[in-house]
This record gives sequence, structure tokens and C-alpha cells, in this order.
Amino acid sequence: MKRKLTIWISLAALVLALGVPLLHTALAKPVPASHPEYHEAVESLRSARKHLEKADADGYGHRDRAMRAIDRAIEECNQAVQTLH
Repeated sequence: MKRKLTIWISLAALVLALGVPLLHTALAKPVPASHPEYHEAVESLRSARKHLEKADADGYGHRDRAMRAIDRAIEECNQAVQTLH
């Protein structure tokens, strides 16, 4: 009797352990294929970078740091889109 109970509990735990990821996948929202928000963000970042490149004053190095930050942000967006595919 004790052995049957142990088997049933183990089987229930196994079903639960395998079922939770399947349920999570089934309930997950589908990822849009084109990711328009990321693409729009990248375009805005590129536009901002062009404005900074044209600026006469460098802001005591702040312009260069801002451009590097924009480059990193563009790279992060591109990596996010790759991850979502």
C-alpha cells in the first residue's frame, strides 16, 4: 500500500513537472514577426546619432559618450529582435 502511494505521488509530480512548461508555452503571447517597436526605436536612435554627429559643440566629451550609448542601445535592440525570432 505504501509503495503504491509513493508511485502515485511520484507519477503526479512528474506529470506536474512536465505539464507546467507546456501550459506556460500554450498561454504565452505570440511574438509579432516584424517587431515594429524595436525597428522604430532603432530608426529613432539612428536619427538622434546623426543629429549629434552634426552638432558643432562636443559638450566636453558628452556628445561622444552619448553617441557610444546610442550605438550600444542600437546593438541591444538588434540582439533583442534576434532573440525574439
